[in-house]
Amino acid sequence: MDEIGNRNPPRWEWRTFGARLSDIEAKVGLAAQVTPRQSDEIYLLNSVTPHSAKIRGGVLEVKRLLLVDSNGLEQWSPVFKAPFPLSAPMVRSAFAALELRPPDILPGAYGLGDFLAEVASKAKILRPIQVTKARRQFVFCNCVAEFVRLHIGPVAQESLCIEDENPSNVLAALRELGLDPRANISFPKGIERALVSQH
Repeated sequence: MDEIGNRNPPRWEWRTFGARLSDIEAKVGLAAQVTPRQSDEIYLLNSVTPHSAKIRGGVLEVKRLLLVDSNGLEQWSPVFKAPFPLSAPMVRSAFAALELRPPDILPGAYGLGDFLAEVASKAKILRPIQVTKARRQFVFCNCVAEFVRLHIGPVAQESLCIEDENPSNVLAALRELGLDPRANISFPKGIERALVSQH
């Protein structure tokens, strides 16, 4: 079933990237010792808006950046989620969720390959990036958290994300780990930095 809109409340997020995050992982302790889940994803980077789009498991998902607070935390909200194939109106809705102007969309349905070849490439502002993840999700200081080992092209990275509906909980978790809230790097920005490092 196609789904547009936000069934989940917005969350405040903090994320970091690095070649190795073993020091942080040691501070988290046993909570992070969970079985990882593997996924192959395609992120659709755009240079116009700060919002995030990815394709995972044959589903297009869009999260919109709502606010950045004085501490550097970012409030993100899921605003679009639909499986392929996408109808022409659904493609337009996805672009609207990203606050982007879509290219000419022909009537009919777009499978994943068609979408990448005929829509994303024509939009020119969307750049598909292959990302392979191994995610370990857990609870830390009453927040949802995850460690991710990922490959962005040939670049290997690790990432930690801490998120909650209440920004005070995120800040408390960061204090527990001795991390700076202002060192926040969103997933799209983390991907961009990894791509720059290849050159």
